[in-house]
Amino acid sequence: MSPAADGPLGLLCACLAAGYRGQGLVDGPAAALAEPATDLVRLARLAGRHLVTPMLAACVADPVLAPRLPDDFWRYVALVHGGNARRNRALRRQLAEAVGCLNGTGIEPVLLKGAARLADGLYPDPGWRLMRDLDLLVPRDRAAEAAACLRSAGYRFLEGGAGWSGRHHHLPQLARDGAPAVIEVHAEPLPARRAACPAEAVIARSRAADLDGALARVPDAVDQLALLLVHDRLDRCLAEGGLSFLLRSIFEGALLCRDRRHADAVLARCAAAGLGPWAEARLALAARLFPDLVPAPPVGLAARLRAGALAAAERWDEGGALRRLSCFATRRVGELVSSPATRARVAGGLLSPAYLRHCASRLQELRRGG
Repeated sequence: MSPAADGPLGLLCACLAAGYRGQGLVDGPAAALAEPATDLVRLARLAGRHLVTPMLAACVADPVLAPRLPDDFWRYVALVHGGNARRNRALRRQLAEAVGCLNGTGIEPVLLKGAARLADGLYPDPGWRLMRDLDLLVPRDRAAEAAACLRSAGYRFLEGGAGWSGRHHHLPQLARDGAPAVIEVHAEPLPARRAACPAEAVIARSRAADLDGALARVPDAVDQLALLLVHDRLDRCLAEGGLSFLLRSIFEGALLCRDRRHADAVLARCAAAGLGPWAEARLALAARLFPDLVPAPPVGLAARLRAGALAAAERWDEGGALRRLSCFATRRVGELVSSPATRARVAGGLLSPAYLRHCASRLQELRRGG
């Protein structure tokens, strides 16, 4: 089945791939955007859930395809992309200033996650990547110095940060009035799964990047891919939001693993960290959703079947209501198993009218996406 024929998810992936290549918008699968039968409202909702709406900008900017699209759709996409592009320009200025401040103490921070996208040009358009904060990696023995430097530049620890002991893997978030994002300074990128991405090796393998005169560093592709895969595995917000995967991460992973050697290396790292099957399924999903961008990954049948199940779950439960319900039920069962107090409280009020009303209300919230 072609991506365009595979429902809103397939069409969305076809649009991202075509926009990245800068071709095939009119003659390829992405042209289905302009078909009268295409439900663009569903597509826009799906893009929003997966944080890829700005990436549709290439489609609405195409001089041949754009006139065939409904006015409200292309205006919506252009608005989201334009706003995100302005924010990312502001983030780059903030990042350059913070990195310049750290350079004054001899620190060249490594840019992690979204911060790297502000310097490495992985995307063809700086407005494509939605990001929330700026993550910087510094040597552990320089973390306190980095914090003091940023605080001297007007940043402050957010609530609870004043008691930071220096033993943690990252500082509390640092914020400054008027700055578009908080900064997180890390001493370890993946403390819970260090085998996948140890800090010392990430710093040693990183390459220099210029930020308007400030000197930062960007992790190599394998480190970026490992960080991306493991971070999503540890992110509870995905499951609680009704997402089996985040398409933004899958697309970014596809761009990072186009070299077969990168895929081999990251799978070995993730296996060492106890996340081999998870990583295999994600790379298989990237190849399934973006076959024109990603070569077949070195994974077995089990990983390909799991990738197919992930894609099917997204198609069948497009709004994520069933997955939110499953996550909620799993969490509650876990609480019952691990907490005698919770078991006693539930047993005492299980059949009470108030508890039943609470359950009904919570189920309605989950169905609505709350």
